Amino acid sequence: MALLSSLLGETEEASKGPEVAGAILAVDIGSVYTRAVLLDIVDGMYHFVARGEAPTTATPPWNNVLEGVGRAVQEITTATGRQILDKEGELIMPESDAFLGVSCFVATASAGKPVRAVLVGLMPDVSLSSGKRAAESSYLLLADTISLADRRSPEKQIEALLKARPDVILIVGGTDGGAVQSIRKQIDTIALACELMDYDRRPTILYAGNRDLREEIGTRLVDDVGVNFVAADNVRPTLESEQLNSAQTQLAALYHRQKLRSGGFADIGSWSRGGIYPTAHSLSRAVRILSELDNQSILGIDLGSSSTTIAAHLKGTNYLNVMGSLGMGHGAKGLLASKPKIETFTRWLTYEPDSVDDVLDYVWNKWLFPQIVPATQSSLEMEMAMAREIIRNAVLSARASWRGVRPRGPLPAFDTILLTGSTLTRPPHYGWSVLVMLDALLPFGVTRLVADPHGLAAVLGGVAPFSPRAVVQVLDTGAFIDLCTVISVSGRARQGEVVLRGKLKPIGAGQAEVFEVKYGSIVRLPLAYGEQAELSLQARHVDINVGGNRRSLKIKVTGGEVGVVLDARGRPWRFPRDAAQRHSMNQAWQQSLTQEELS
Repeated sequence: MALLSSLLGETEEASKGPEVAGAILAVDIGSVYTRAVLLDIVDGMYHFVARGEAPTTATPPWNNVLEGVGRAVQEITTATGRQILDKEGELIMPESDAFLGVSCFVATASAGKPVRAVLVGLMPDVSLSSGKRAAESSYLLLADTISLADRRSPEKQIEALLKARPDVILIVGGTDGGAVQSIRKQIDTIALACELMDYDRRPTILYAGNRDLREEIGTRLVDDVGVNFVAADNVRPTLESEQLNSAQTQLAALYHRQKLRSGGFADIGSWSRGGIYPTAHSLSRAVRILSELDNQSILGIDLGSSSTTIAAHLKGTNYLNVMGSLGMGHGAKGLLASKPKIETFTRWLTYEPDSVDDVLDYVWNKWLFPQIVPATQSSLEMEMAMAREIIRNAVLSARASWRGVRPRGPLPAFDTILLTGSTLTRPPHYGWSVLVMLDALLPFGVTRLVADPHGLAAVLGGVAPFSPRAVVQVLDTGAFIDLCTVISVSGRARQGEVVLRGKLKPIGAGQAEVFEVKYGSIVRLPLAYGEQAELSLQARHVDINVGGNRRSLKIKVTGGEVGVVLDARGRPWRFPRDAAQRHSMNQAWQQSLTQEELS
């Protein structure tokens, strides 16, 4: 817990005060569903006790998220007998006894309209790129960008600012101690635009540029224009260094203040010492905690309805990217925005759609009715094809900000991939979750896949500043579900040629299983959940490349919901052009991982 406390040594109001000791209620308000989770002390340790779920009520006819929160919390009361809300729907806090109230309340949210923002900076490839990465850490809609490369006149830029109707203007640019004249000219433009806006519609200004100008700009914008001014550390203090944490923290705080203006959010925010925190930030904090505790590189993927969040901890650095236009429901039309070839979707199917309209209709229906779930095998395959493409595009976009990583090519080596979002964590069979990840990401080497079906990752990230002990103990008592350990090979061989031979020997009692794996296949080795075994592999014509050993591997593995998986399709790999071959391959991979016969 000392390590966790040091990780959370951030300048946050939430972390001030004594550590919580008692029941903790956490609520995550998503764009489709609101989820409530109860953590409580059982036999001296914190455990995940119960959860409730209800449709989010941020939109008509309710226009008040409190209604959905109340329904989700009531499910916990029904399951546990603990009275959490009083007759007026107010939270009972502090905790009175074992079945009345809670000691702490935590709220995260991704629902509602995103915060509209305009990014202002100097050089597109320097400060502006850093500012964009900071903006991508929250639920911001970037309405416009202004830089030195912008050829619009100051009058046109002012017109663009007025048209954008921003809630926030993020200003970056200039290294610490660097030139100041260009930034001053941009401030002149921003100040004039703000003066032309209605007083109650003037945006908050977040300044994260040259620190030498911080006080001067703050004084001018506050005294002369009357806007709310917030300062953060320079996102690009030198040409070679980038510093996003301060700006990202301030954006999270601005998100909280923006949410308080929406129906019901003010009531929810008043219950929590830390206010309403963006779900993406909480997920990122959880990924960072897991990475530091386990000394691993971890990739977290939250496939939501309106957006997809990619949180990574790689080589000691934390990265967070929110793709606000890519999602499985409200963000589904983002898939069609770039007019992709329809083969992008159909390549993952075991059948040939009757027409292009069948594919487009499914995507548009998900946009219109994000709560619908697949009812047939064909619609399930279409759903998972969407998931593959959303994740693939989201990770491609996110990895552009990962230092020392090529924008394309093999995925960096992640020890663990954490999946959250109902599409990935509540499929008809967990084999679908594994297959979607393998197809979308093409991981290489040894990777552990973990699912978060109860939405605990964001909960634990939100709880961490209040009770590090609760986070550690809930993780120890099983917060997530192990899907499998995957071993993926690289290289190419002839289709159907044996490229792996191996043995899986359970530790303790049990018969060793000897097997062969052919190139182009995915093989599921049965190993009961939690059971440990020794896996030995010998490769031929392909590389395993784990710990510098290219052709052999001997490791201890633990069984998950899908046992142990061997992906012998090679890296890179491409589908054959022949449609019948593609359909056959997809069918074989599906059957191998889900053990389901396709009709």
